[in-house]
Amino acid sequence: MPQMFRCFRFSAVRWIALSFFSSQLHVQLAMGQGGPQYRTPGQPITGRSDGAIVCEAEEFQVVRPGWAPQAWGTNYYAATLANTFLSRKAYLGAAEQADHAVASIDVIVPEAGRYLALVRYEAACRFQTQFTLRVEQQGQARLERLYGARENNKIWAFGNKVKPEVSWPWGAVENVVWEGHDAAVELSAGPARVSLIADRQPEPAAKRNVDLVLLTRDVAEVASRIEKEGYLPLDGLLTQADDIFLKLHNAADGVSMTLTVPPAVEHSPYWVHQRHWAPVIVKAEPGQATDWIEVGSLLDSLNDGQWKLTAAPTEGLHYTVEIGLRRGDDQFEPLGSFECRGPMLELAFQADTRYSRRIRRAEDVLYELVSYLKERPISGAPPRRTPVFAVTFDPKPDNPQYTAARNELIAMFGLSLSQEVAAGEATAPRGYIDVRGQTPEQLDALGRQLAAKGNADKISVVSLGDEIGLQPPPAGEQSGFHNWLKSRQLAPADVDLAAGVDWAKIVFNDSPQTKASNPRLYYYSSLYRHHYGIAQQKKLTEALGRHLPNAGIGANYSPHHGHPYLGETHQWVTLFRLGGMTMPWSEDWIFQVPVGTQQMNFLGLDLFRSGLKGKPLAKIHYYVMPHWPGNTPASWRRQFFGDLGHGMKIVNLFEFRPVQAAYTENHTSLPEMYAEVRRGLYELATFDDIVQDGQVRPGVAALWFSETGDIWDDARDPFAAGKRTLYIAIRQQQLPLDIVTDEDALAGDLKNYRVLYLADQHVSQAAAQAIAGWVAAGGQLFATAGAGMFDEFNAPNRVLRELLGIEPDALEIPEQGVVTFEKQDLPWVEPIGEVQWSAEQPGKTPHRFPVFSARSRFRCQGSQPLGTFSDGTPAVATKATGRGKSFYCGFLPGLSYFRPALPRRPVDRNSAPDSMAHFIPTAFDTGAGELVKLPSSDIARPVLCSQQLVETMVIESPHGVAIPLVNWSGQATKGLTVAIEFDFPQKSVELASGGNVQQATDGRRRTFTFDLEVADALILR
Repeated sequence: MPQMFRCFRFSAVRWIALSFFSSQLHVQLAMGQGGPQYRTPGQPITGRSDGAIVCEAEEFQVVRPGWAPQAWGTNYYAATLANTFLSRKAYLGAAEQADHAVASIDVIVPEAGRYLALVRYEAACRFQTQFTLRVEQQGQARLERLYGARENNKIWAFGNKVKPEVSWPWGAVENVVWEGHDAAVELSAGPARVSLIADRQPEPAAKRNVDLVLLTRDVAEVASRIEKEGYLPLDGLLTQADDIFLKLHNAADGVSMTLTVPPAVEHSPYWVHQRHWAPVIVKAEPGQATDWIEVGSLLDSLNDGQWKLTAAPTEGLHYTVEIGLRRGDDQFEPLGSFECRGPMLELAFQADTRYSRRIRRAEDVLYELVSYLKERPISGAPPRRTPVFAVTFDPKPDNPQYTAARNELIAMFGLSLSQEVAAGEATAPRGYIDVRGQTPEQLDALGRQLAAKGNADKISVVSLGDEIGLQPPPAGEQSGFHNWLKSRQLAPADVDLAAGVDWAKIVFNDSPQTKASNPRLYYYSSLYRHHYGIAQQKKLTEALGRHLPNAGIGANYSPHHGHPYLGETHQWVTLFRLGGMTMPWSEDWIFQVPVGTQQMNFLGLDLFRSGLKGKPLAKIHYYVMPHWPGNTPASWRRQFFGDLGHGMKIVNLFEFRPVQAAYTENHTSLPEMYAEVRRGLYELATFDDIVQDGQVRPGVAALWFSETGDIWDDARDPFAAGKRTLYIAIRQQQLPLDIVTDEDALAGDLKNYRVLYLADQHVSQAAAQAIAGWVAAGGQLFATAGAGMFDEFNAPNRVLRELLGIEPDALEIPEQGVVTFEKQDLPWVEPIGEVQWSAEQPGKTPHRFPVFSARSRFRCQGSQPLGTFSDGTPAVATKATGRGKSFYCGFLPGLSYFRPALPRRPVDRNSAPDSMAHFIPTAFDTGAGELVKLPSSDIARPVLCSQQLVETMVIESPHGVAIPLVNWSGQATKGLTVAIEFDFPQKSVELASGGNVQQATDGRRRTFTFDLEVADALILR
């Protein structure tokens, strides 16, 4: 275990060290009771050279128990991106409740005057985080003020300026704030004491995590930053000023030289803070050494990064740069001495140099990582057929030792390097090019160039961009709209009832006003917008694709746009069916967003599989993000095996390098994560032939998505959460599930499914007729609140209302009870009713549970009630049609299913296994689960696990069958049994992990028993 981990003795997990890859680091910190001691007791804080007094909270001395210094990572917000950083990677923490805990630090006020008392801390959304700041001089309190109360004004990030509370559209998962722009204290020159006090506070209460206290007289600077700073105002004031010093030694055999010491490369997250720093220029003659020069003001104190010093001239150089930590007015502790004969010296710095006492050459980061992995060898090899793309350490061809270590790292993982492939250095079959922002003509020319050079068949991945949208139709151009309408055999009267037969009156218009005033025109205009964008994308794909026989062409989709983890049908399905692109591509950043569970990530892959229907050679490309801090090795493993099970065939690790080698806000800075990724890839190698030549076995149930639903925004809150949670409730009934669309219904492909789940309120008339025919033929339809009540023109859908046997009266959505993010919102909303229901079984005890966010008021017309709300009105109804049956559920059963499984805790963004970000819900409502299961009660599952919360998928190939298993039960499962009831020839069985498997056969049923910790794959050949 690295020295840093031993020194701090943190009991949570090893990753909360203050330094990464620190096997040689010796931290000279005394240990205090309950945590590390960051500052020698009695050592006062003096003002910085700019007059500001920065009191790092972790350096306060505990006077009354309750406060404890902690390392960044044990707090709520600690990740690679956005607003999740703490100064010097540490803080002072107190529990949710404390009995007058006090921590204090002495300061020397440089001159008398009026100071603002600013505190940087974490303000958990919906929770109190109260503490008192007291500033004393000469035994009298000059300031005693309560900070952290929900109602207090705070300085917020991302342009929100000053407000009491903010919840970001992506979730309240990065709530670091400043407070005190309006808190002034008059101080005399000389000693003062600053104290933080944590008392008992109102519920709901969160931990008090205080980063620092800043006393400053520069009121104008604070006001200017609040007004102009686009990220988190005041963060640009935080540097390692007055800590780090540099001395230049020019060797006697060197030349007269100038050393330029620039500001460091920031990763908190990247280049966004308003700084007042400028390079320091140092000159020295041969044989001369300079005095110690302050350079800490050029280094960020919020995160580690790179520091690239340059020397001139470029020839004849021989110099040494010494870095020291100031220990007194004229006392410096040497941290490193770096001899150099070249024009550039690349260093890796740490935000917490004051504590870690460490700086090193940039290449040492690579050497230490390779050494760490070599000390932990594993058997096997990387996958031979599954491409594994990544961006890793930059090449340095002039450095043989570095190049050898880099090549060794690449070979360990079998990486194909995205950044080098783009430069034309790839060999078949792993070529990767990024061609974003080009026209079809430019792409055609590029394709011809690649073909002329003999490289066209070496390209396997083409990126058309990142987080792209579709191009809209040109403003004012109507002929394309008319031609598209005519191609669909539509007349003017079909599009606009007032238009008669006059095409001139048909004007493209998908504005919100048209949505209400002319729903037919709105529908067709919106549909045309979708298909126009797809057609433009297809031109790009075809222009380049005709020259690249082995390439998949795609663009990374962000699952966070629109309604998170509910991709829009036209872009995630229809586009690929129509050839707009050929390679679906997205990312599993789901550990950064407070949705109900990271299992919801797989819905995106299921959408992509639907988009690749009828295209067996196409491959899904997926970012499996190992980024740390943020993710955990166990979470990465779940995503990796789940992504494979749901159809991923191209693996992309994105930024697979530590922060000191990374480009911007994405990086992987935990050695254990590299070890877990290598383990997962080597296990994939045991069945990647099945993955590459196989297909995911079709489901027996289907979940409905449609462009009609997209157009009418049927996934608006709370229905997005309702659909995501429904998806999980279905999967946890161990039902193999596919995504189906209008196109599938009209093609008659619903016949392949036994159950159809419908959550969209709008279903086209043609699709409704197809669904009704499918039910009459024996299908089981399950519809949730409001589903299927309207057609594509927002008119009553008589077909589905009759099929379901209900007539809606109202769809109630309480203004204050809407769920956007399950972990963030669902624990807090009040029920809007209670349901009692029972299956059609005499003597069965009814199920009771609350309902949330949406309730459908309806009358049974031809259907039979199975359940009622607490006021006696129908809540669940069923109707038989032909050989099939329909169920209408007048609420969102997924929300009821999830509610008891989600505790009231602050949502966060960090890598702690016990964090809310990585919390795995398990205590679901069984009554709601049984209701979701009802239409499939008599359907045999192809794969059935003894632990219901273990997810399985089946990949079938000519070589055998692979069944990835992902454990969502929250704990290791001993003696898991997996029963298989589908036919295939089997000669052998193994686990990808190499674990022991016991097998038993009973007729057609085969049962396999083994232990499952996090995720694995059962391989049958």
